[in-house]
Amino acid sequence: MTDMALASEARSGHSAATDTATAVRDVIDQLGDIDAAAVAFFAAPTHDGAAIAAQLAERFPGVPSIGCTTAGEFHQDALSDGGLSAVALPASVVRRAAATVAELNGDPKAGIRAGVGVLEEKLGSSLRDLDPERYVGLVLIDGTHAVEERVNEALGDAAPLLSFVGGTAADDLKFVETQVFSGTTMSTNGVALLVLELSVPYTIVKTSSFEPAGRTFAITKADNERRIVWEMDGRPAAEVFAEAIGAGIDELDFGRFAANPLGLMIDGSPWIRCAQEVVENNGLKFACEILEGMDVELMKHTDLVRDTTAALREAVDQVGGQASGAVLFNCVYRKLQIGAQQLEEQFITSLGTVPAAGFHTYGESWLGNMNYTLTGVVFGRSTSS
Repeated sequence: MTDMALASEARSGHSAATDTATAVRDVIDQLGDIDAAAVAFFAAPTHDGAAIAAQLAERFPGVPSIGCTTAGEFHQDALSDGGLSAVALPASVVRRAAATVAELNGDPKAGIRAGVGVLEEKLGSSLRDLDPERYVGLVLIDGTHAVEERVNEALGDAAPLLSFVGGTAADDLKFVETQVFSGTTMSTNGVALLVLELSVPYTIVKTSSFEPAGRTFAITKADNERRIVWEMDGRPAAEVFAEAIGAGIDELDFGRFAANPLGLMIDGSPWIRCAQEVVENNGLKFACEILEGMDVELMKHTDLVRDTTAALREAVDQVGGQASGAVLFNCVYRKLQIGAQQLEEQFITSLGTVPAAGFHTYGESWLGNMNYTLTGVVFGRSTSS
């Protein structure tokens, strides 16, 4: 590969080291001497995220960056729990970038409006006026305040034509505290936002390995704010769900819910919502909002590795057959499935050889909030290379 071609590629780094100093040193060494225009990192909650952010800021002074805590990390060659992954996007791919943390403080829409204002000041333009062919946003959302729907709505209001793709920060399934970063600013109740102006084509990846199982439910009573479905088909939701999958209500646990999520079919693609637990009066609490009046389908698994491989190959084709890098967000439900079925090596192979970094999330964002999905952005390569 020529020097110019190398300069047009993103650099990714990964370390399974549980010691923060070692992990940062490993990753910075792998990122090398890239002329970075934007950086993203994903760190286990057991790491010192502030130290990681500070050292990346020192290594890439003035370069916009975002990061968050995880339920596992990966790049194109490795997976870890307790590690660190990062990707640096080169100046040949990203013409300019702007990043900030939007503090939510109990009012997600007001927080996003303030954060958008900061981005617009940095970019010198309203997000509404940005060309969606040249601009894309990345979003990392705090994972303990159930604000993903409000955040996505607010971003849609502020920039209806601009795609924000990302994931919900995690804390290794403890559900106590997550962290998001922009530069050296950290928040435990905020959203990290990064807007990229690109000089290359890009495409958005969304893949979830499910298809309809042949049973549809009408959501007849729901509490949107609490993400609870009280009734399906006019009866207690847990009773209807348990009957549909041939189980007793007392048998409804994480495994049953993960094996039998619900989904909306939109243009032939599933948008997944996973139940989490049975609550009072045999309601079902979900990890994503399900609105009263919706019709949702019971879903069944397809082949996760096959589908991921196909989605990423298609994404590379869509950016001209050669990709310079990718940022990926993989649901923790998929991670648990990968582990249970011992698919770690096959999953890494499915990512291909494009320099990439990502993490296992508490939710995936693009046009809304979803579960059991991989989302991401794949960047093309500079034609000058």
